Amino acid sequence: MIASHLGPNVDIVTATEDADFFHRLEERKWTVVAFAPGACRWNAAKCPIPGSSAATGTANWSLDQYRQKVRELQGEGITIVETTEEQQMMPLLKTAFGV
Repeated sequence: MIASHLGPNVDIVTATEDADFFHRLEERKWTVVAFAPGACRWNAAKCPIPGSSAATGTANWSLDQYRQKVRELQGEGITIVETTEEQQMMPLLKTAFGV
């Protein structure tokens, strides 16, 4: 659904666990990285974000640590989108992608 609202030139890829997320960050450069509203809510509640694990070394990480890892792998200029509210995602993504 999101891709259809952002247009044909926007490639949307999802990851629900850290090993896959980090692999995707390492395999290519992205224009935007977005954290799901649910992950943002867990972070706001100071709870471990689902998908983190001891196997990837991310157990009990907050979004601060995830942001740092994203910038480490993608560069300081990467646009990161995050919100705790689903209804804000589309406007934030449209702005981030310039559509």
